[in-house]
This record gives sequence, C-alpha cells and structure tokens, in this order.
Amino acid sequence: MTHLTDATYAGAALPARADDPDIRILRRVSALTDFPLTERATGTVRRVAVTDTETTGTDVVHDEIIDIAVVVIEVDELGEIVGIASAGQALRDPGVPIPPHIARLTGLTDEDVRGKTIDLDRLERLLASVEVRIAHSAAFDIGFIENLMPGLAGEAWACSMRDFDWAAAGFDGAKLGYLLTQIGRFNTAHRAMADVVTLLHLLAHRLPHGGTVIGDLLASAERPTVRFEAVGAPFDRRGQLKARGYRWDARNRVWWTELAREDCAEEERWFRQDIAPHGPLPRMTPITWHQRHR
Repeated sequence: MTHLTDATYAGAALPARADDPDIRILRRVSALTDFPLTERATGTVRRVAVTDTETTGTDVVHDEIIDIAVVVIEVDELGEIVGIASAGQALRDPGVPIPPHIARLTGLTDEDVRGKTIDLDRLERLLASVEVRIAHSAAFDIGFIENLMPGLAGEAWACSMRDFDWAAAGFDGAKLGYLLTQIGRFNTAHRAMADVVTLLHLLAHRLPHGGTVIGDLLASAERPTVRFEAVGAPFDRRGQLKARGYRWDARNRVWWTELAREDCAEEERWFRQDIAPHGPLPRMTPITWHQRHR
C-alpha cells in the first residue's frame, strides 16, 4: 500500500511551473479582435473563408443548419495569416424542434432560433468571393451549405481534417478540440463561431519547419486528386468501405473516397476483387479545385 504523507499533499498544492515536464498549461483562445496576425505580407495574398455549421443532426438530406459562422482571412504566399477581412455568424430556425442532444452540445434552444433566418444571398456572395473555403471535416459542412445555397456547388474547399497530415506533424488524433489542447489552448464553447476561432488557432500554428498549418494545408489541397465512387457496392460491404476511409454521400447515395491519381489503379483492383467483382466499374472524377480560380 502507498502511504500519502503531508509532504505529498503539500507538493501537489505547489503552484505550477511553466517548465515542469509533468504539467501542461492551457490558455484560452484569443478573441478575433486580439488574434495575432503577421504584420507584413509576402507575395500574393489570397482570401480564404474559414467556416463551421451546427445542425439538427448528421443527415444532410433531412437535418438542417441552425448556426453558421464565416471568418474571411487573408493569407500570403508563405502561409501567414496577415488579415481578417470579415467575420459573421447567424442563427436559423430549422422549422422543427432542436433535438435534446444537439441542445446540450451547442447550448442552443428552440427559443434561441425561433424566427431567425440567414440572408442567403449575402452569404452566398461572400462564400463565392473567396479563393477557397476551409472547414474541419469539410464533407459534412459542404453538404449542408450546398443544400441551402446550390449556387456554391462545385466551389473549392479544403478540409483541415483530411488535407493536412496531423500525425506527421506530431499530433495525436484529428478532432478539433483535442488538437487545440495539443497546441496549449482551450475553448469552452461549441458553437459555430467558437469552432471557427478554434480552427483559426490551429491553422496559424507554427510547425517545426517554420511554416504554418494553413500553408501546408493549402499546398496539399491544391494537388490534383480523384473522387473515387464505389458505384454498385453491395450493402453488406459498407463495413469494409468505411474501414478503408470511404464516406457516405447521402445526396448521391454512393460511398466515395478521395485519392491521389497514382493510387487509383490499385484502388480499382481492390474494389474489383473485394467489393464488386461483377458489378459496374467505379466512377472516378478529377478534383482540381485550384484550377477553377486561376
């Protein structure tokens, strides 16, 4: 049995030292008005929209946006955030009661959103005016946003969860809040703007090579890839597809993944062997978002 002495308790009560390897200190995220910016831009500056949505659920066909936030930032050629051009958030009445688990997660109530609407024309113009939009787990947000604003279909997105290799950068996991703690920050809210502010801190994080997360993220997202759709995949193969990283596109009712061009031949061999030996060929569509903006 371990005996705890008065000295043990006294040691536990000592104030934390910043250089103590057994203690990690977390600091609250900065407000947008205090967000640290690089003072001088290098080269061409691009406008990027960082966005997040809160919804009544995860079904893009049946659920609705109840909260959306967009912050437009200016990023130079070195991946430095040099300006915040605009920031806004809006609530939306979904026309149905907010499920209890969503209310607990977001803190939003039916009363908070009752009668609230989004100026969709204004928001669509804003999102269409930037070079690229960024969201964490972007496939989720894209579906809901395009449902409200079909004019944005096919616009360029980068996913801060999938288009950046967090593990290679020394991080553990890829969930937004967990990543934030690993850079020594915390955020107590789970609303659209709070999540955007969290993501901004991660995007501005300085990597060991001297660049930023957003610099590497945009470079990765610009590389041409292919949307590989598992057309005709049997229902009982959905577990294998999900385990391999495929996502379900509820609108088009197909499992899909995004691959580098050079990986498509091997993926097709796997698909024909393990998923649909006698079914239709998979559908492959090039994704080159950066070419649409040059």
